[in-house]
Amino acid sequence: MTKIKADKPAKAEKPKKALKPEKKIKAVPLPKRPSTSWNLFFREHMEKVKASGKTVVPTVEGAIAAARWKELTPEEKQVYQDKYKANFEEFKQARSDRLQEMTPAEYKQENLRRAALREKGRKGLPNLKDPNAPKRPLSNFFLFAKDQRESGKYAHLSLKEQAKSFADAWQSLAEGEKARYTEINRVAMEAYKIEKANYDAQT
Repeated sequence: MTKIKADKPAKAEKPKKALKPEKKIKAVPLPKRPSTSWNLFFREHMEKVKASGKTVVPTVEGAIAAARWKELTPEEKQVYQDKYKANFEEFKQARSDRLQEMTPAEYKQENLRRAALREKGRKGLPNLKDPNAPKRPLSNFFLFAKDQRESGKYAHLSLKEQAKSFADAWQSLAEGEKARYTEINRVAMEAYKIEKANYDAQT
């Protein structure tokens, strides 16, 4: 007589763990780019409208301001362009000062944030470069090329011709001289590794 196997009771499904919301990386405070000449004009227009007590409808006022902007003479527009240029020079100096004072940890934080935004499709957001970060020393050949360039011997040649001349001169250089540049590079590289380790420890 054939025995009929009883169906095994279905296992209760384990409740799925809720996905944790992605933690946003906080932006490091940096100077903001100044408003363009058009934005300066539009802001001025909006302030006048608000001061008049008139009901502000941004889309309507945007169209009115755009029409008035087109009617400005080159001299009138130049006033706003000069303001923008002055503001932009201040912005560049403020940004340079801020980049100089940022810590390695702040650079790491900001660059991680930018990398996360790029993964989401954000464009035009490159990593920041720390001007105070240790710089990798020149290789033995580039140390030699630097000396050749500074000697002025190849100043009459184009950059492309200079590069070829440096390569040819390096090939014919005595082994003793090559070894000297190799040793300079080795000492510099040892110092760089120590500086880089100290720098990375600050992040």
